[in-house]
Amino acid sequence: MARKCSKCSEVSEDDALFCPECGSYTLEIKKENKYPIKWIAVALVCIVALSVAGFYFLEHNSKIDTSLTLASNSNLDSSNEYSIVLKDSAKNPLAGKFITVEFQNNTYTLQTDSNGTASINLTVDEGSHEVKAYYKGDSSYNEAHSSDILVK
Repeated sequence: MARKCSKCSEVSEDDALFCPECGSYTLEIKKENKYPIKWIAVALVCIVALSVAGFYFLEHNSKIDTSLTLASNSNLDSSNEYSIVLKDSAKNPLAGKFITVEFQNNTYTLQTDSNGTASINLTVDEGSHEVKAYYKGDSSYNEAHSSDILVK
């Protein structure tokens, strides 16, 4: 490291204790740290925070989308059967999943069969009626909603 004279500011060789110009004692010149430790720490904290946020985002957005579609005819026949199908985004049926159906102030919980279908016989008066179905999702699949108008 270079040395600097305390009187005339002459810079001398590393091992010189006295200034070759005026003979005074020389001081070590400290190099400025280009990247202070606090800025390196801030950068590392930012990198860690962004990494954690990225993993969180990937984890919470890696679920597969789902859809609920009416399987029965919207014009109910004498059986009054309402059927809905749950599929993933690749159109694969989802078996063993629970669907919540709301109809005329009543709530029903149905489970999908191997074809992804859940069915219920509804007591329906003449006219049109709204039926809402929900799949709340799970650790692998996103939620899905359906609102259908049934006519009898």
